[in-house]
Amino acid sequence: MRNNTLSMILVYAFLGLTVLTGVGSFLVFGQFLGSMGLSLFLFGFSSLAAALFDAALCLLFFLQHSGMVRRSFREWAEQWIPSWLSRALYTFASAFALVLLCVLWQPVDATPLTLEGPLSLLVRAISLLALLSFVWAFVSIEGFDAFGTADVLARFRHRSHAPVPLAVSGPYRWVRHPFYFLVLVMLWASPVLSEDRVLLNALFSIWIVLGTRWEERDLVAQYGDAYRRYQAEVPMLMPWRVPARPQSAVVH
Repeated sequence: MRNNTLSMILVYAFLGLTVLTGVGSFLVFGQFLGSMGLSLFLFGFSSLAAALFDAALCLLFFLQHSGMVRRSFREWAEQWIPSWLSRALYTFASAFALVLLCVLWQPVDATPLTLEGPLSLLVRAISLLALLSFVWAFVSIEGFDAFGTADVLARFRHRSHAPVPLAVSGPYRWVRHPFYFLVLVMLWASPVLSEDRVLLNALFSIWIVLGTRWEERDLVAQYGDAYRRYQAEVPMLMPWRVPARPQSAVVH
């Protein structure tokens, strides 16, 4: 009995740490975007060197975030890491890469473009609306496991974790990848655009477009014809058209 209790405590402690790590990295990134840098480690680089260093930090995050989530990488990693633990470890790795980017980011000396008055209020309102829309996107996914905690908990309870069905309701009626679209909105809806902010926005925008296309291949492999029909009906990233008709909540 004591062993079971201890195991339960350790599992829930691990799950709590996983959630805190994931949420904490988002909060750090939000603070980073708000001030465009945390200024914790300043190396005195020239403008060009700072831009190249920042680009390397972005590339490191992109490789981790898009590489570890690929179906081929997960199948290869299962030789050493059990599948029920892989998503939680992915959370830790993504959080580390994102926080590293925020902490080590180097400012580029330049006079930023600053919006004032009604335009500043408008872009701030757009950014806040995008942030609130994240909640809408989360609740539109049945059984969504953001940090890999459901897989660990199912393993501890000796149950199988049902695969996440294809979400096509809510914001998924407008774009196939609403999270990526909302990130793009939050990146560019800023009243202050410095040179390093433009660099960050441009690199993230390119990565999101490329990463989304790579992810689409895995989704087609996972959901088959259901996803191909979804691709034909709904835009990938930009909600350039009104949904033609209401769709069912999920496609299994």
